[in-house]
Amino acid sequence: MIAANPTELPPGDSPELVLVPATPEERIKSIRLNSAAWKGRLDVETYIARENHLYQQRLVKDGLTCWLLVDRREPEGQRTILSSCETYKKKALLAHHGKVEDVATHGVGSVYCRPEHRGKGYAKRMMQELCTKLETWEMENEPRSRSLFSVLFSDIGKDFYAQFGWKPFPSSHISLPPISREEYDRSSRANLPKARTLVADDVRKCLCSDRVLQKERESLRAASEKTPIAHVAILPDFDHFVWHWAREEFYAEKLHGDRAPPLIKGAGEDKAKVYCAWNRNFGETPQDNTLFILRWVYDEPTTPEETEATAKAMAAILRRAQLEAHEWDMAKVDCWNPTPLLQKAVAMLDSPAELIHREKSSIASLRWTGAAQGLGEEVEWLWNEKYAWC
Repeated sequence: MIAANPTELPPGDSPELVLVPATPEERIKSIRLNSAAWKGRLDVETYIARENHLYQQRLVKDGLTCWLLVDRREPEGQRTILSSCETYKKKALLAHHGKVEDVATHGVGSVYCRPEHRGKGYAKRMMQELCTKLETWEMENEPRSRSLFSVLFSDIGKDFYAQFGWKPFPSSHISLPPISREEYDRSSRANLPKARTLVADDVRKCLCSDRVLQKERESLRAASEKTPIAHVAILPDFDHFVWHWAREEFYAEKLHGDRAPPLIKGAGEDKAKVYCAWNRNFGETPQDNTLFILRWVYDEPTTPEETEATAKAMAAILRRAQLEAHEWDMAKVDCWNPTPLLQKAVAMLDSPAELIHREKSSIASLRWTGAAQGLGEEVEWLWNEKYAWC
């Protein structure tokens, strides 16, 4: 049921409220409701089609749950949706004392309470119920039988979700402007290597191959040997990139149907072995259009010469991303949580760059429950990049 008489609704602390997985029909109703917040330039039916398209992607097809806060006294199929959210089961890694484990986690997204139901404590009650459920939800076949952590990306600041245990982690980005083909050709004569573009299969080979992922696991293991603090990461497998691209390709077809689909999915520089994947995010307005760098892959340099070569390769790749942004009418190129090496690369460009510390939107947040399993009170989240967003 989408509509109900507000005077008949129970308070947020009522024992009659329960958090339940939605039926397929209720999932569509929840999407129709939250379209008011997130459909952007799409009409409601196209927005529902977008969500169904994303639902079919391998990353989420068998692990997405739509949750509803409802009154237990209402029959299934007629329940009033008081608040809703989605969770995505994801592959993850845990490194502790020099050992790496494959684990599972959940990402939380699409947290929504319609305006007429706000102020009644429904979102708070939903998150209270959810944080407990996620510790065991779909974990019966996992080695530990419980999750160690879950993540979300808050668009309402750092405080609301923190009260339920989702603590804010570093959430900054560097923003670069797009550049025209003329500017790109002019800058290509500068003292930078030439970046090559990557299509989807190149991204699979350069960022997601078994060899690359094994090297990433080893870097995680090595990091865990230097400190007693547990390290976790969302596994940056190819399914994550395909999910992001499914979104951009849907928008490209609907908004730019006269153009060929966006086949260039990243860029790389082979000599330095530096690669990145990106996606185009079509925002509510053209000014919101953003080309996001999803993930970087490179070997950590060990000498000043390697540092310089890696930074130059990154600068060349960023320059190519700026051109791609221009060609797809993106207003900017954003790269999350830039390392000192990336900031060195940005300084090599002749474009104005801004380092932004986000306080309200896309706040990377992690709820850690590993202490109960002997893994300590603190946790370090590695590879906190855009690919992990949900």
